[in-house]
Amino acid sequence: MKKYPTPRTAAEALLMRLKLHGVDYLFANAGTDFASIIEGYVRGSEEEMPFPKPLVVPHETAVVAMAHGYYLTTGKPQAAMVHVNVGLANSLCGILNAASDNIPLFMMSGRTPLTEDNHLGSRNTPIHWGQEMRDQGSIVREAVKWDYELRYPEQICDLVDRGMTIAMAAPRGPVYLSLPREPLAKAWPEEKLIDNKIQSIPYSPSPDESACNFAQELLLKAQHPLIICQRGDPKGELSEAIATLSEMLGIPVVESFPLQNQLSSDHPMHSGFNAGPLLEKSDLVLIVNSQVPWIKSIQGPTNNPTLIHIALDPLFTNMPFRNFHSDLSIIGDPAKTINRLKKGLPKNSQSAVLRYEKVKQENTARRIKLKEIARMGSGSPMSPEFVGLCLSDALDDEAVIFNELGVPINSLHLSGPNRLFSTPFSGGLGWGFPAALGASLADPDRLAVACIGDGSYIFANPVACHQIAESMELPVLIIIMNNGIWNAVRRAARNVYPEGSAIKKNEMPLTSLNPLPDFCQIAAASRGWSERVETGSELPDALMRAINIIKTEKRHALLELKVSIPN
Repeated sequence: MKKYPTPRTAAEALLMRLKLHGVDYLFANAGTDFASIIEGYVRGSEEEMPFPKPLVVPHETAVVAMAHGYYLTTGKPQAAMVHVNVGLANSLCGILNAASDNIPLFMMSGRTPLTEDNHLGSRNTPIHWGQEMRDQGSIVREAVKWDYELRYPEQICDLVDRGMTIAMAAPRGPVYLSLPREPLAKAWPEEKLIDNKIQSIPYSPSPDESACNFAQELLLKAQHPLIICQRGDPKGELSEAIATLSEMLGIPVVESFPLQNQLSSDHPMHSGFNAGPLLEKSDLVLIVNSQVPWIKSIQGPTNNPTLIHIALDPLFTNMPFRNFHSDLSIIGDPAKTINRLKKGLPKNSQSAVLRYEKVKQENTARRIKLKEIARMGSGSPMSPEFVGLCLSDALDDEAVIFNELGVPINSLHLSGPNRLFSTPFSGGLGWGFPAALGASLADPDRLAVACIGDGSYIFANPVACHQIAESMELPVLIIIMNNGIWNAVRRAARNVYPEGSAIKKNEMPLTSLNPLPDFCQIAAASRGWSERVETGSELPDALMRAINIIKTEKRHALLELKVSIPN
């Protein structure tokens, strides 16, 4: 067993334990509660102690979203720390996103000192009285899987182990640990050793055999089966399983409201992102890891199909109200479950081959039509579909896109799984830009693109994000879809009141973002390259210029695009 240096304080033990759990970076927005963390990092650098690398992140929105993007790229657990209750409150939007997207984040914040005097770390500034809460953990309790407050220094290893294990256990999600100054600064007990024996993570459950056998029978009987999926895993295991099953049985796959894309856009069985037309004729729907497979008030099954739900928690019990009917629900790791369903299935049955060819032809025709529509949007302002087409032409196959009210996903060509990440259903905007920064940090040689609406860019605290891009040398591409409006708000009003008064107005109340700031100047303040494009025909060359800057100068680039308002 490897022997580690002995920590001097609980803070040093905390950092050491996080590193043992595979944490690469501590995403931090520091305050007066960080004194022993800072002292520990200085001593750690002098003595080469194994700590996560500290990162200064100048806004809490970016702290959590960068960790979010880093996990999506690597699959590794993340750690972040912010300043007491106020920093935690500022982080809450990102923590809600992390909870919705099953991100294993070990979230920490300081807690105002417990004592007024006579202890190392006692209160010494007025805010230490003003920031005390009766229950600081209540800020995030509904969004995390576990929370606790440090009481004694010797608890640190056990608490990190417990929190990390709960965060990484399926279904994954964030946890929270509160850190008062006094116990964090206390001396580490000399007799307590730090070693590399950490708590094991429970294996994700395998599906029930009888349930899988029944599902196989139903699949083989179906004449018009459909697969709906929504999210996968960082390694792409579910993607591979779905692709193979769909090919074996000739089943169309719809990625309904995808959070992480599963199939390449040109996969023969990829039937787009709108389940509506296929739901109307399907006699069986295999719903894989999908919180919201369709919107009942807009579309849904009309042919009374058999509905099979597969997920680690197919009821999504964290949601207070959700009622999508199920004829068979299978609890299990989605990739394991799909792979189990494949076992023993007949290969190249006549019905499967005929269905495969039919679906393949339909999807080829659909993609050709979508490209034709996109090419028509090259004017001024350009259409969002045209932006997606140009972006697909400009990016290499390994590029990853964080899409936050950006381009229509059916306009993108995605070469494989985990090339597109969309805003979590929690809807905490301001996520896309810093999440792309986290992805770039995880894989600097892979182009990360934040394709975001103008309102989402403002929500991201862009001054902080551009400063991060420069200070950490993260050459991301930011594409701002400038239509001067909160279009999601406008669309909601129109959908609820299609014959109402607001829809008749040229400008609805509470939706306009005019006058907009000069987005290019915000990027320039942190030495980012930027360009404004108002005509679609100029976009391909502008994209090439931006990507060339990223590749040759290793600095971030921003394109502000004047786009039409989609319905």
